[in-house]
Amino acid sequence: MTQPGPLLYTSKRLPRSLWQKYQIYTDRITLGFCVGQTTIQVSDIVDVEVRPPIVIADLLRGKGFLYSLALKLDLADLFRHVAIHRRTGWMKHIRITPDDPDRFVDVCKSLIERKGLEYDGTVAD
Repeated sequence: MTQPGPLLYTSKRLPRSLWQKYQIYTDRITLGFCVGQTTIQVSDIVDVEVRPPIVIADLLRGKGFLYSLALKLDLADLFRHVAIHRRTGWMKHIRITPDDPDRFVDVCKSLIERKGLEYDGTVAD
């Protein structure tokens, strides 16, 4: 069994995130929500970016239908939020509202670059 990586970032629990906890470790992201927790491995991330409010409006912003049809774990429609696109899973697009979306994305991108993974939005075979 491998040792879990150290914690790099924890989002404060706020009303806009429905008091949920989002954490970034060196090897994964954990997204706690009202009925449990999901884990996304860094190697499973295709893209991560800060998005403006109203998720469905991404359809009009040229992002496409599947991109705008995302699993929202909190009030992402009302605030700037983080869009996570992953390679695997039933819902490949997830939206969350951490306390500092820009810092959350910066930490995620630095992990992707450190792992030497392609950060170009393509799905690896």
